[in-house]
Amino acid sequence: MKFGIAMIPDIEMIESLVELQKKTLRICPLSPLLETKQNIPHITLLQGRFRNQINWMSLVLELRNYCHRQKYSLELKDVELEYKPSGWYFLKFPHNYMFHGAHRFVFEELKDSLFLTEEDKQKNTSHYSYLEKINYLSYGYRYIGDAFQPHITLGRTFDNRRMNDEAALTHLVKSLSSNLIGTIHKITIYEVGENGSHAATLHYVNM
Repeated sequence: MKFGIAMIPDIEMIESLVELQKKTLRICPLSPLLETKQNIPHITLLQGRFRNQINWMSLVLELRNYCHRQKYSLELKDVELEYKPSGWYFLKFPHNYMFHGAHRFVFEELKDSLFLTEEDKQKNTSHYSYLEKINYLSYGYRYIGDAFQPHITLGRTFDNRRMNDEAALTHLVKSLSSNLIGTIHKITIYEVGENGSHAATLHYVNM
């Protein structure tokens, strides 16, 4: 099983993100469907397979303490839409630096425990950047270090291609941007589901 470490917005923002994805159905369906209990919108700090027994509660408590010591802002705002091959649409928050610090903290704690299976190594990485490919083949996750891209996944197109009417999606996100403002509410350890989704919460702490 793959595990992920994530930061979760407040419930009001989660509901706004679920509603935003529903509105994209008029333009282009995306999957997996976001929900408020499972497959919840999240910002992944790291995910993968871990060979060692990890004390997950200790990790998330230490991460929370680290973020508090750094006095990071928990605010989420100024959302930007970005396309990522193949078929992914991300919502990025470029002005929040907490995610980069939190990612570095988690990676340093867990990097020696990450591993890939032989099946993982067969994954098609032709659309990855050079650095993303190195990360994936080393750790099983493409967004590490300088390649880390804090984002909430809006979804993936069914044909794994860029949608034809992307301008309509960009306009939709901008028109709803006033609702896409919130704060980080929780840190979670989660079971990784389809397309990296937050399938089930295994452990969590409130921020």
